[in-house]
Amino acid sequence: MIVGVDVGGSFTKAVALEGSNVIGLCTVLTTEPVAAVSGALGKLLSQVERPLREVEVLAVSGAGARFLGKSVLDIPVAEVDEIEAIGIGGLTLSGRDRALVASLGTGTALVVAHRNSTIQHIGGTGVGGGTIRGLAQLIIRRQNFEVLEELASKGDLRKVDLTVGDIAGRSVGIIPAEATASNFGNISEEAEEKDLAAGIFNLVGEVIGVVVSLAAKAYGLEKDVVLVGRLAGSKLI
Repeated sequence: MIVGVDVGGSFTKAVALEGSNVIGLCTVLTTEPVAAVSGALGKLLSQVERPLREVEVLAVSGAGARFLGKSVLDIPVAEVDEIEAIGIGGLTLSGRDRALVASLGTGTALVVAHRNSTIQHIGGTGVGGGTIRGLAQLIIRRQNFEVLEELASKGDLRKVDLTVGDIAGRSVGIIPAEATASNFGNISEEAEEKDLAAGIFNLVGEVIGVVVSLAAKAYGLEKDVVLVGRLAGSKLI
């Protein structure tokens, strides 16, 4: 059994593989890298009901991977280049031969990947899951992602964002009337926590969406976009 671990800036994600089959997944909060990896490994092994001795190697990537050394809990560590992991992982999971792979984590990284060819890091944005947690702490004094997501799902963006229709009364050029003209540009005195949370998710989602869309067009990959990472699984992004 091989365990892959992504030691991210906000969360540490672990996956257990038996051959090419995924047999378990888990996520823990990243505190100190070694502690986070140890915690994720323990949680994962408990989930799949397997002993520590059956783990042959820890394949690690992410911002905290460099702090792990050559072994964790006497299991050998193999560090994998993060950009290669994003590119190859995106192609493998999607079954595509080429793609723009967007890794939605604490920030957002963009990688153009071609199977059996090149893996190219083309840029990204500092806007991502860390932005959601940071702005939420600043604005509504909350940081728990699941709580924020639940709040945001009930929010009303009309109490937070300014639309093109609010300004022009109609669509403008290629932009429909309901599109956002200004994130947080229409804050109402009646806005509640849920509305502010919705505004935060919308801001982050729209920034990522625009960046990914423009990058895909620039590389001729409009029909081959793959989103990976914890934030990609959010129903609000």
